[in-house]
Amino acid sequence: MMIDDLMKETVEESLKYIPKLIVGIDKVINYIDDGMYVEANNLLVSVIDGLNWSVQAITLTMPLHGYKLDMEKVNESLKTLMSGIENLDYQLISDSLNYEIKDILSGYINYCRKGELN
Repeated sequence: MMIDDLMKETVEESLKYIPKLIVGIDKVINYIDDGMYVEANNLLVSVIDGLNWSVQAITLTMPLHGYKLDMEKVNESLKTLMSGIENLDYQLISDSLNYEIKDILSGYINYCRKGELN
């Protein structure tokens, strides 16, 4: 019973948090577009923490919501993102966030919002 409650709580938390994370990701993308790299970097730290939490939350609560994260795709996207950060390749960071990471997060949110929760 306890585990179920914890899972439910985590799913609810993730459905509140991940849309805010997506807003944060959009801010990073906008900062990069505007050449505001210091601001982008500062926010990226929080975004990466948020991504780590989100991926764990989605994965650990899978028995409850039934949404299967494609971990290969997730790891590939995170690798691309980290490579962009290491090489200060802001175009790569922006593209990775915009076209890969956001898709992964939105996929989960849209799935859960359709009310397909088990």
